[in-house]
Amino acid sequence: MIEALLWGAVASSSLIVGGVIALSIDVSRRWLGIIMAFGSGVLISAVAFELVEESLATAEGPAGPALGLAAGSVLYFLGNRALGGEIRHRKRSSGRQAEASGKAIVLGIVMDGIPESLVLGL
Repeated sequence: MIEALLWGAVASSSLIVGGVIALSIDVSRRWLGIIMAFGSGVLISAVAFELVEESLATAEGPAGPALGLAAGSVLYFLGNRALGGEIRHRKRSSGRQAEASGKAIVLGIVMDGIPESLVLGL
């Protein structure tokens, strides 16, 4: 039990170290955005990797999951474009947001809910 506590402390120490660094140096908005984008990419990649790995294990061959990934990506891209993808800088660091930001989130939620509901129904 002590070993688990120590490993938990080591794993969570990065939060404390990051907080100390963030409070001790002045980070520009540009670098803050870059760091947040990196973190978002890592999170999305980790989730996607886990889901893709499971879909490959369940499906009969890689063609189905590859087609599903491609179709979902293209469909979201096209829907996002239709909702206002021409708007550059949807989320600004100044706090001002473009009008289409909420619609893009709703599109993602709906697109996520459709296959989830199908799987639950099956």
